[in-house]
Amino acid sequence: MELTIESALSLGAWVGHLSYFLLVLSMLMRRIHALRVFAVLSAVVGITYAAVWLSDPVSVFWESALLLVNLGQLALMRWEERRATFSEEEAAFVEEVLPALPRAVARRLLDLGWWVRAEEGAVLTREGDSVPHLFYLAEGEATISTGGIDVAVCGPGAFVGEVTVLHDAPATATATLSRPSRYWAVDARVLRQAVDADPALRRALQASFARTMRDKLVRSNERMAKERRGPDAGAGPDVRATLDAATTLDAATAREDASAPGDVPS
Repeated sequence: MELTIESALSLGAWVGHLSYFLLVLSMLMRRIHALRVFAVLSAVVGITYAAVWLSDPVSVFWESALLLVNLGQLALMRWEERRATFSEEEAAFVEEVLPALPRAVARRLLDLGWWVRAEEGAVLTREGDSVPHLFYLAEGEATISTGGIDVAVCGPGAFVGEVTVLHDAPATATATLSRPSRYWAVDARVLRQAVDADPALRRALQASFARTMRDKLVRSNERMAKERRGPDAGAGPDVRATLDAATTLDAATAREDASAPGDVPS
């Protein structure tokens, strides 16, 4: 095709531009499913452009290869999603912690850990020691203490060890089960490897960690407010200050999401 102003603005040229535009757009997608869909659309338009306007069998071949690879990956993703099944407590975990992640990714995370039923008095983390595991309470309750003083209580749906587990830092508090409990645990090193390989998983966990942190701060502040003012006193401005701090945590997570490169979990 001779390069002229007319050829550059012809219908065939616009079809070619559309093919590359869709390909570039696919690279901007943060979710692998959307990336694959836009790559398929780009390949379909590219095949049409190469066959009708260019009459170029080489381009047709490679655009067809791109189409088949992405269709195959979409079919594989669909198969993995359909075979990912969850027990009742696992489904509750996924709904609470990882609602936006593909089911197959959530299944792989759950398979990294194990479920435990423990008695009252079991210590999950010790202040100043490394955090060996991340814990998710499905049933029961854990008391959080700092310097020997109880500061908060975690119930079902809360994480324990979330503050430092991704950074391999010492625990900031001691967590002790205050009643018989059932929890999911995952080795800290295995978890760090998993989130390093999957930015989408990291962001989903960090958002859930921020929510747990906010709940702990609110409960801690309410506890201290009652001790200072008596059991009948209202939460007062301290709780509002804690909520402001929790909002800051959420905002920090959002900024990290915005600055993170596009992720392609499979």
